[in-house]
Amino acid sequence: MPLFLVHGYMGYLLFGKEGFFYGLLPDLSFTPYFSRLFMNYKYNKSDKITDIISSKKMNTMDWSLYDASHSLVLWITLLLITKNKLFYASIIAVLMDIFLHSSTYGGWRGPKFLYPLSDIYIEGIHWASFEGIIITVIMIIVFKKNAKTINRWIDKSMEYL
Repeated sequence: MPLFLVHGYMGYLLFGKEGFFYGLLPDLSFTPYFSRLFMNYKYNKSDKITDIISSKKMNTMDWSLYDASHSLVLWITLLLITKNKLFYASIIAVLMDIFLHSSTYGGWRGPKFLYPLSDIYIEGIHWASFEGIIITVIMIIVFKKNAKTINRWIDKSMEYL
């Protein structure tokens, strides 16, 4: 999904090259799923990308990895244990996914962001919809224009950990 590159870019805006990687971390859980899909894929120019990467093709393990890697519980715990502010890039990526996934448009439900404590998720706006693209562009602009201020807030929050 192209949004994973936006996650990396948001991390990059805040923390440079390392931030790009940390922004991608939650979506690395899709590696087994996409590897399996593309190893078995037979090219057909009439295929839509949303059909190729449909969530209907995910198995139980894929959904478990998605839920675990998109859990704020995981990323906040790692932040608290390591005191590594780069984990904020992962947290921001998950926060974006909470509100920019929709099972009614493309089949990707929002992450169970309190997993394993809760199975709750939000039926948001899909990232590929017009509204989702507008929200994403606005977020990029806000982060680009305010990266230093956001980074100061993050540094201040680290004093309390």
